[in-house]
Amino acid sequence: MTKPRNPREHYKREKERRANAPKPESELMAAARREYEALLAAQATKGKGGRPKKTAKKAAKPADLEHDSLDENPDE
Repeated sequence: MTKPRNPREHYKREKERRANAPKPESELMAAARREYEALLAAQATKGKGGRPKKTAKKAAKPADLEHDSLDENPDE
């Protein structure tokens, strides 16, 4: 490797060299990543949570007309 002529050339070479080099992942980072992914998977199976949706209640049926107070005493 030749010595770079100026700082910009050195910067470009170094940037290219580091971009192409494989980045080793430490065992601690790999363990933390697995734990985090397991946590996300556990929360995904649980559901989204939040407030339950409202369910529309059916309107109560009005009382039948034959049971009105006027019909109870037909003599009057």
